[in-house]
Amino acid sequence: MPHAPNSRLDTGAVSCWDGPPVAILWTHSLVWGLLCLDALSVLGIPFRLLSASDVCEGRLEAFRVLIVPGGWAAHKACALGDTGRARIARFIDEGGSYLGFCGGAGLALSSPPALNLVPIKRMPLSRRLPSASGRVYVCGMPSHSAWENIPDQIPVSIWWPSQFLVPTGCEALRLASYTRRQGEDFQVADLRVRDLGAAVGWAELERVYGINLDPARIYGEPAIIEVRRGKGALILSYAHLETPGDSWGNRLLVNILQYLDNTSPGPRGRAAAITFGKSKGGFFLNDLLAGGDPGENRTASLCGVFGAKRAARELIAFGQANLLWDWRKPWLLNWRRGIRGFEYGALFVCLACMAELERRSRQVGGGPVEGVERLEQMTLKFCGLARRLLFEEKLISETTTLSKIGKVNETVDSLRVTLFGEKMNHGGLCAALFDLIDRMLLALIREAMQEGTIA
Repeated sequence: MPHAPNSRLDTGAVSCWDGPPVAILWTHSLVWGLLCLDALSVLGIPFRLLSASDVCEGRLEAFRVLIVPGGWAAHKACALGDTGRARIARFIDEGGSYLGFCGGAGLALSSPPALNLVPIKRMPLSRRLPSASGRVYVCGMPSHSAWENIPDQIPVSIWWPSQFLVPTGCEALRLASYTRRQGEDFQVADLRVRDLGAAVGWAELERVYGINLDPARIYGEPAIIEVRRGKGALILSYAHLETPGDSWGNRLLVNILQYLDNTSPGPRGRAAAITFGKSKGGFFLNDLLAGGDPGENRTASLCGVFGAKRAARELIAFGQANLLWDWRKPWLLNWRRGIRGFEYGALFVCLACMAELERRSRQVGGGPVEGVERLEQMTLKFCGLARRLLFEEKLISETTTLSKIGKVNETVDSLRVTLFGEKMNHGGLCAALFDLIDRMLLALIREAMQEGTIA
């Protein structure tokens, strides 16, 4: 087995990239989009950001590889619509490549809501393990060039994945499958598996929690697949190979991108003409999250962004003080079952990045980003209602089992509908706020790439 690379990945693994920039579908990716940008910056792979509108307007045609980060497939599919779906299908049919992570993988499937790009479905919820997160081990397909110079079995991270249901006769290559081995941080729901012991009774735990928990449900199942379509290819991965610090996963990501770029028959270098700019440094997430407040001399624009960030930070502190969550990663909360945690953490992470990007832009004379007043107002309203909801959920969880969805009582039900709607793929005020953040963050990142303020 080759030596284990460091957390930034051995430079020899990334020095040979000579392809044009890859496209990233930004729309409705949020934190997962930020992870993609961070990974590609670390790996030395140039990228450009496309919104769903850009795809619909034909800008995808300038590229050879499209990366679709995680995030709710339903929101992505709605934003793309029939026009975007047709554009992506034609892109692949004519030789383009599609790489989707988690929700981006699900977006390509035939189970609605999705784009029906491949004849593969999502496994029914009753059969899959939707609550798994953390590091697992996968075994690869050594004969495939994606596994060149990579051990047959490597650790990768999964973050609440769906699972593939590959129909009989479908010509899909299984590039990686889940093994029985897990990392120390592997969890199902809020249970760390290593702490449960070998004699754990999964059937009883599933009865108490009301959801599937047994890790055996994913053993031997495909984690990464490749499907050919027309002249192109799709690689769909429920493993988040872009997770920071996952050295072998990052190395596999490089190999996959090189494979897809090399197999695409499209002309090389066309994407260099795209007008969205090129980062002179890199998009390093930890650097953005470490950014501080700008002090007293702030423009009105900075006041709005930092006011929103401050409200989100205070909400996170409220949850920590009430033992509802703590930080699992610098970009990810670890929350108690029965409450939403990802949305609250994503709100803070996105706003923290926006605030730092905005601060850097003002230092070089950049113009204000649109929507800051509305952003601050919506964030303050959201965080105020979220505090009320979280306190009510905390009280209820002390005496009974709490579920994220379903009826609880009049107060909780009303607050949940207002904040998130009635489904797991957030609606309500959360959807409106995330839509605004999605657009503003895209504008800030593009501006930073133009100005070279991302370092």
